[in-house]
Amino acid sequence: MTAPIKPKYYRQRFLLILLELAGGRLSKMDFQKLLFLSQQETEFSYYDFVPYYYGCYSFQAQSDIDLLESRGWLRTGSKNIQLLEKAVASMAGNELAEISQLANKYKKYRGSKLIRYVYENYPYYATRSKIAEDVLEESSYKIVKKVKKKLQGKENVLFTIGYEGLSFEEYVNQLIINDVRLLCDVRKNPLSRKFGFSKGILSRVLPKLEIEYLHVPDLGIRSENRKQLNTASDYARLFKAYKKSLPHKEDSLQMLVKLLDRHDRIALTCFEKHHGSCHRHCVSDYLGTENNIKVVHL
Repeated sequence: MTAPIKPKYYRQRFLLILLELAGGRLSKMDFQKLLFLSQQETEFSYYDFVPYYYGCYSFQAQSDIDLLESRGWLRTGSKNIQLLEKAVASMAGNELAEISQLANKYKKYRGSKLIRYVYENYPYYATRSKIAEDVLEESSYKIVKKVKKKLQGKENVLFTIGYEGLSFEEYVNQLIINDVRLLCDVRKNPLSRKFGFSKGILSRVLPKLEIEYLHVPDLGIRSENRKQLNTASDYARLFKAYKKSLPHKEDSLQMLVKLLDRHDRIALTCFEKHHGSCHRHCVSDYLGTENNIKVVHL
């Protein structure tokens, strides 16, 4: 029998080894919780998490699980995940010891006991859980509700955010922490080689996290106009031309104003980390000036 293709990324090997040391077969929910704890309590930082239906969840980890299954490392069922090939030999001894220690620490934590432990110690990740009230004591559930209440914004704000340098989960947590209720994608072509940032995933996943998604291509910049941007003056020329075009995009701009009135807190998104290097600041400056809107750049 041919051995499975070696995982490309170290995080994928880590995922396999954690599963092996945790017994080789776990419920999907337990595995996400153990993986979460491994990222919180060890030196490893391969995955980030968001508060989801059943607590902490990594979409990147699930994508890696799907890939590893297709390559013969894993088998998943409707609720369980099972290791098919051992992977411990691929990790250095000191790293293996640290993961072994964590797996041993939580070997008796499974099901509701594990969920309860994570919710009680990391209440932010229980704020969107469907089962928090059922698994937690009343006092612990009150803490979760208090954390969730603190996340609620109290004023109308137009945010802008770029995903450069962020994992999908880090990006989504910024939206959640700032109580963004609608994400407006102002890329002309909402595609990305980076996991999570193409229109398909954003439009499918964000509504599950209580954030609506809308693509506004009219406010994007054509890719041919973004070529050879090497200096500050190149960007200045691009943004000068873009600002001149904004009066011709009044329908889209007024749509954003109405959406802000409806949702109270919306965000414009594109790639660049710093808003000054992205055309989204031209849109937010225009709307802020013309409509007296508060703008916050994340």
